[in-house]
Amino acid sequence: MNNLDQSLPPAVALSLDYFKNGLYCSEAILKAFNEVYNLGFPEQFYKISTAFGAGLGASKCSCGAVTGGVLVLSLVAGRNSNTESEMLSFGLVSELHDTFKEKYKAMCCRVLTRSIEWGAPEHHILCEKYVIDAAQITDDLIKRNLKEIVPDLDKNFIAAHA
Repeated sequence: MNNLDQSLPPAVALSLDYFKNGLYCSEAILKAFNEVYNLGFPEQFYKISTAFGAGLGASKCSCGAVTGGVLVLSLVAGRNSNTESEMLSFGLVSELHDTFKEKYKAMCCRVLTRSIEWGAPEHHILCEKYVIDAAQITDDLIKRNLKEIVPDLDKNFIAAHA
């Protein structure tokens, strides 16, 4: 964690670092949480998050930072068959959505970034705060609701990078 922002939780700081270093918002959040929480998602599957970037394949629709959080929450709390309940996953994702939308009054990249030119340096800087907030909400939801599924939380990552 030497180069990471120490004022942020590890998964949030690593998400921001990956985003600043060229990953799309959705890719950055999935990769960071997988590493920090040791979720066991194979690296070759990170590409599942690529098309969520830039608001669903550059359509400027759903915020990629939030959809990255959705991927993480689904990976941790989702179901493997139709005999399992989806309610935990749905509840967490609904809270992520509602919390983000309450703060920014939107979930759409087009709306969130309308004050700047798409693709300009200011665009990336503006999106850094969305990455931080979506990752922070996701991190809070995991720590508050999923301790039984992810019992070590981020302690192993912190210990390994101290």
